[in-house]
Amino acid sequence: MLALTDPEIEFRSALVEKTTYRGYAGVEQYRQDLDAAWSEWRTEDDRFLEAAGERVLQLYRIVGRGRGSGILVHQDIAILWTLRAGKVLRGEVFLDQAEALDAAGLREQPLGR
Repeated sequence: MLALTDPEIEFRSALVEKTTYRGYAGVEQYRQDLDAAWSEWRTEDDRFLEAAGERVLQLYRIVGRGRGSGILVHQDIAILWTLRAGKVLRGEVFLDQAEALDAAGLREQPLGR
């Protein structure tokens, strides 16, 4: 994954206490934080929509089980990715797909699968 990212990557998570991670070390820390928060997790139903300005919106569902609570979670979320020179420069997680579509300037896109 790091081969696809810009060294100055910034990733804003809504899944780990709205933390912002920076650089390759930040990406690794994000992975560790996810593993600490979730005993299991995966993504489903990934869809990618092209947005203006070298941006791509990823719509998907996360399925996971909280490490502390044991509660099973099914949540539709999105990430708005910004690219620079073909590499991921920024990612911002949205817990509301409609909000993500607005942020990407794609509100007219349907949410259905």
